[in-house]
Amino acid sequence: MKNLLSLLWTFALIFAPWLLLGALIGSIPGYKLYEYVWKNDKFCTSCHVHDYASIGWKSSIHGELTTCHDCHHQALIDYAREGLALISGNPKFPRDLHHTPYVPRHICEACHLTDADRSSLTGPLSSDEVDKLPKVDRLYLHNIHLNKQTRVPLVSTIPLGQMNEEMKTFGVFDGEPAPKLRERRQIICTDCHGGPANRAHDISVADRSCVRCHANTHRTQFVQQYGCRNCHYQDFLTPLGAMPSAAKIQD
Repeated sequence: MKNLLSLLWTFALIFAPWLLLGALIGSIPGYKLYEYVWKNDKFCTSCHVHDYASIGWKSSIHGELTTCHDCHHQALIDYAREGLALISGNPKFPRDLHHTPYVPRHICEACHLTDADRSSLTGPLSSDEVDKLPKVDRLYLHNIHLNKQTRVPLVSTIPLGQMNEEMKTFGVFDGEPAPKLRERRQIICTDCHGGPANRAHDISVADRSCVRCHANTHRTQFVQQYGCRNCHYQDFLTPLGAMPSAAKIQD
């Protein structure tokens, strides 16, 4: 037993420095590989060649401030499944995309809520830089909307067979109310920043999203001519404390 321990100790003294040196040398390319996989959009776009989405994302403000993994969270096994689907099915996009993408609320909140879990963020922004981004709970109309409930269904929850009918009236100023759910649900980010008007990673708000809830807000042709955002855009970026009714909201 003593001879075995002595042999192991001698082995450790001889090889440990070399193993340590190898680990130090390997950590540099290892970190660079990790950085490329999780922090560089080129890793994803080398396979996911869908110009309609890539251009929409790259040309938006998110294209400069995020990488793919900031929003696309999934298990490692799903990457293998996607690769198999791409090879076996050879899908064409957007033709073969038969659903409206749905972005869970917590993904948006990671950057745009005052107190949020940021553990999933991998993009180029530092924690201090994320602190400087607009926080929706501190912005007037954002705060109002996120504290309200609605009976209008999320577009992403509409069955595929009904989507074509929904698309005919989505965002049309015809005074026809959207179909209603039996029970109210909390308003979330994709009620305004999603749906058919935002299928290409742009995530900006379109008047078509407003109309689903506010089709009958204005009784004249004014809104059809000038749209919603010409009047209301600034209030979505106005700090909560700057509005006269802010005290009531905070209470």
